Amino acid sequence: MNRNTAVPIIAKGNYMTLSHSPQPILSTDDLGIIYPGGIEALRATSINFQRGEFTVLLGLSGAGKSSLLRSLNHLVKPTSGKVISAEFGILDNQGTLRRHRRKTAMVFQHHQLILRHTALQNVLMGRLGYHSFWRSLLPPPKTDLELALHCLDRVGLADKALVRVDQLSGGQQQRVGIARALAQQPSIILADEPVASLDPSTSEKILSQLKQICAEDGITSIVSLHQLEYAKRFADRIIGLAQAQVVFDAAPQELDDKQLKLIYQQSANPKRKDKHTADTQSNSSYQYLPTKTATQLEIAK
Repeated sequence: MNRNTAVPIIAKGNYMTLSHSPQPILSTDDLGIIYPGGIEALRATSINFQRGEFTVLLGLSGAGKSSLLRSLNHLVKPTSGKVISAEFGILDNQGTLRRHRRKTAMVFQHHQLILRHTALQNVLMGRLGYHSFWRSLLPPPKTDLELALHCLDRVGLADKALVRVDQLSGGQQQRVGIARALAQQPSIILADEPVASLDPSTSEKILSQLKQICAEDGITSIVSLHQLEYAKRFADRIIGLAQAQVVFDAAPQELDDKQLKLIYQQSANPKRKDKHTADTQSNSSYQYLPTKTATQLEIAK
């Protein structure tokens, strides 16, 4: 069945969602996020993410995209509801979360690379979740080195393996970030505004490369964007957010002027205007959000 033409859209609460028959790889059940100060970043939201699908979370800054995305591996801890992994179950304890993070890679807007290290050393960070703390202090095994070099080759940077990251361009740094994510051998990649700081030409190359690799490897991708043209071009499915809730969930072809107005509506809630929007609050208060990758967080524990 062609999901873009035959999958019905059903109403759920105050937003739309898609009806799917296969078991999702990841889902949320009434997931809600409130930041300190009572800032509501995400209203109770239930979504299924399908295996191998390239999903774009679309919306204005402050709509709740990054909060939803980061909650899927608990880089932002939900205030209510739960995240459920098809492989590991409910993310309600450290053991389950650790296993989920190991198979859920993250690509950040600002790369989160160690600038004084080489591209190869940064990519090897993606392997930390597979080793004990003491093993991570030793030189990486040959298999990890081979995998890291292969990941760099896939993003076209094999010749930059021994170059320090601070000598690379912004686009090259983001490709190192993608290679690091691939080194985790993930089932899921979460990408938080991965092209927001890049020029249009580089942005298209990065998104095209990311989608191609994920399609080749069967990786489920969930990417937050605010650029409509990129969402329509690359997404298999678009989830539109506005004012901390999902207002659209369908294939890109289903987007029309009415749906776009829902996604790009201005806040009509004076309280939210006075306190700024939730993601704006989260962006200006990143002391509440870890800046390390999930694998780095596990090693630090």
